[in-house]
Amino acid sequence: MQPPKFCSQCGAELPPGEPRFCVECGKPVRSVARDDQADAPAATGPTVRLANAAGEQAVVGGTIKLPTDAAIPPGLWFAPQTPDAERVLAVYVPLRAVVNGWSGRVEDGWEKVDQRWANDGSSRELVSFAIRREWFAAPGAAEGLRLQVFIGASSYAEEGRTRRGFRYRSSHDPPMMVLEAYWSRAGRAERQLPVPQIQLMAPPRVPRISDLAENIGAMDAREADLWAREGSVAGLFRLLNFTQQRTPVGRGLVLFEIPPTNRFFAGLLGRRERIFRLRIKKPLPVARGQWQQIIERINSDAALLGLDLGSDAMIEWWLEREGYDGALFEERAHTFGQGRVAIAFRRAQVVEVTA
Repeated sequence: MQPPKFCSQCGAELPPGEPRFCVECGKPVRSVARDDQADAPAATGPTVRLANAAGEQAVVGGTIKLPTDAAIPPGLWFAPQTPDAERVLAVYVPLRAVVNGWSGRVEDGWEKVDQRWANDGSSRELVSFAIRREWFAAPGAAEGLRLQVFIGASSYAEEGRTRRGFRYRSSHDPPMMVLEAYWSRAGRAERQLPVPQIQLMAPPRVPRISDLAENIGAMDAREADLWAREGSVAGLFRLLNFTQQRTPVGRGLVLFEIPPTNRFFAGLLGRRERIFRLRIKKPLPVARGQWQQIIERINSDAALLGLDLGSDAMIEWWLEREGYDGALFEERAHTFGQGRVAIAFRRAQVVEVTA
């Protein structure tokens, strides 16, 4: 089949090649899933792969016609001169991964700048948000200049409702906008310099619970024990909630270890509680008093690539980069209560013990 020449949603002309989405309206040109990728993470929108990224990332808008994997992320421009108007710079937007998309909230740095009637004959109001992000070159490059980028987003609210953020889905909502961009040096604007093209990027979306078409399995006690031994987390657990939770290490399933004494007395009383086993091969170990040190290291590493977003996305990116597939908080190292707590990043890491 020949690739389409025009967007089927808004009619805008598409560039040559195989564009993944129309940047004019934000709609995907075609499904990114293929029959041979049935087990791939659920697609949340058009994606590109940057040279320094472990996985694909989502384009959420910008000033160019076609997403490109040649966009330059923060910290990776090494030339002495600044990028010119022909270059494409990747600017990360502070968004939190949610089911089938992202959300931006005032708690993540977005500022609510306007709220007015939607002017579409409905009782809705259009709420506008804005945030400033900064693109920077490698140390000693680009003459010490930094690109100041002001980004806008919008969301609808019913009459009388006050929104403190917005939800973004690539296939439903319009692209975010670059409201203004200019170079600055030591805090002083250098507006006479040409501004490169800007590709707004969602933070790296690490496939987790809701992104994967997986279920929690069931095994008998012997089978579950052999299965769990392939990982490094021993013990029996109870599951806090079958739906994904927001945890200190991002999206996950929270499981509380069941002490042997609790299991013994429960057996004497004839109580039957649901019991689960885990297969996590490389959990992030967190002892009492260590979490703040870990966060400081994550912040430091993320800032070097412009991912200092102050959101769960930054933590999930770092854990993925370091190869952790779960977390294990020792007693008093967390705020969930008493005992050890494990956090699984996938439902396939959890099975229920049936007998």
